[in-house]
Amino acid sequence: MDMLKAMRVIAEISYHGSFAQAARAMNLSAPSITRIVAELEADLGVRLFNRSTRSLALTPEGENFLRRSEVVLQEIEALRDVTKEQHTNPSGKLVVTSAVTFGNEMLAPILPEFLRRYPQVSIDLRLGNRPVDLIEEHVDVALRVGSGPLPDSSLTAIRVCGFRMIFVATPSHIERYGFPGVLDDLVGRPIVKLAIGSWGHVQRLTAPEGEIDYSIPNQYVVDSYRAQIWGVLNSDSCALMHDYVAKQELEAGRLVRLLPDCQTVEQDIYALYAHRTLMSARIRVFIDFLKEVMA
Repeated sequence: MDMLKAMRVIAEISYHGSFAQAARAMNLSAPSITRIVAELEADLGVRLFNRSTRSLALTPEGENFLRRSEVVLQEIEALRDVTKEQHTNPSGKLVVTSAVTFGNEMLAPILPEFLRRYPQVSIDLRLGNRPVDLIEEHVDVALRVGSGPLPDSSLTAIRVCGFRMIFVATPSHIERYGFPGVLDDLVGRPIVKLAIGSWGHVQRLTAPEGEIDYSIPNQYVVDSYRAQIWGVLNSDSCALMHDYVAKQELEAGRLVRLLPDCQTVEQDIYALYAHRTLMSARIRVFIDFLKEVMA
């Protein structure tokens, strides 16, 4: 038996004073209303209404049932209103995960602005390079480089931005070695290579002559984005560096871009979240914010 539906039926009958009018109010047939009441009375083992051809009144048991039912129905209505309000006005805790470097370089600087726009939202930012189970670990949004095959069919991926790796160097490097005209001009120059495990030793580049595989020299190898940028800034070296890592230093003039026609193929950053429908307002505005700010 659908107890909530039965509660609403009793409340409507009491309000209208008629089975027929309650049926019309609930868009049900009169026999359906009669059946629901009969099933409820049988389930409870009490009579809820004293009925005759000319009168209809709640029994004492019916009055008690109605009184308690109204409390339950009001709580359900309040819950519905609160849930709708949360969907419309962003609020609540937002758990976000990201790889360490992307989180430090891209997310951390922009999150204060998001919190200023949506002061009723709080953020729990978790940085790490291990795979995360969004559902098991109660994560709202995960930022990933390339969506790949989604680990769970209940997940949805939305592209928020893209990045490339570009060649950069310090102004002192340019003074000493000059601007390279082609990729081969970098041969023999000091370079800081970023390599994490098997990744980073060879990069696929787009160049005027097409796509090529570029093997980066092993003169100075690091496995940290921060180590790479400090290695370049504190020497006369150059590097193939993520554009979002180099962005601030380029704008400040501490780095200069080299070979602008030679860079890696663009890779996409995706926001992953669970469930395909009824996206909460805090997740929706967060993803919209990322697309706006990182565009």
